Amino acid sequence: MRSRPVLVLGKAGAWLLLAFLFVPVLVVVPVALTDQDYLSLPQHGISFSHFAALLVPGNGWLASIGTSLAIAAVASLVATAAGAAYAMGVWTMKGWWPSLTRLVLLAPMIVPPIVYAVGIFRLWARLDLLDTPTGVVLVHVVLCLPFTVLAVGASLSNLDPAIVRAARSLGARPPTVFRRIVLPNIRLGVAAAALFAFVTSWDEITVTLFITSRHVVTLPRRIWTSITDSVDPALAAIASVLLLATVLALALRLVRRGQPA
Repeated sequence: MRSRPVLVLGKAGAWLLLAFLFVPVLVVVPVALTDQDYLSLPQHGISFSHFAALLVPGNGWLASIGTSLAIAAVASLVATAAGAAYAMGVWTMKGWWPSLTRLVLLAPMIVPPIVYAVGIFRLWARLDLLDTPTGVVLVHVVLCLPFTVLAVGASLSNLDPAIVRAARSLGARPPTVFRRIVLPNIRLGVAAAALFAFVTSWDEITVTLFITSRHVVTLPRRIWTSITDSVDPALAAIASVLLLATVLALALRLVRRGQPA
């Protein structure tokens, strides 16, 4: 049993580590409230004008947020469905091909993003998919597949195949086995896969920069363009909004975990 001073030091070290990781991020909040037209701390008082600028349609921030949300939602849905189907398929199969196909699906996590981006650019140019929503969604689905396969596969590893075989031997049809046995046991893995896929697509920038130009402008691309063209305090405002959304999501999750089942 650990002594109380060791536990106190451990907790203090954990909080210091969290502060080291999180406190620098909070710098964007005062910068977003600056009354200047460039990135700086407030000098003559706080101003919410840069937050208001995010709501002006002509500035393009709302359109970029909507584009990113739509692409991330579709990519997450498709990647989760495809990844779950593949994970369940290889879970029931034996042989060498599940390992080989799994290696191919995990390739986007192994290959450097810049190499993958160049290859996709050349392929998409031949298929006339450059700067199209379909091309971006397809790329994001491929990038999200490794996370969905790993998340659903981890859930399936905790499910005993003998239960499925027993259900089949008692006459249950495959749709019934999936709905009544498999899905309830992997639902948390499927939810985690969808979340991972959504975050991956929402944050993707390297390949998106290669295959888009003017017609498809996601939020990461919009931020990148704003950094390279002009240093606008609206960048700090959008960062503050995303930070607030993340904190609210975590707080909601903690509150729900604290509620009795």
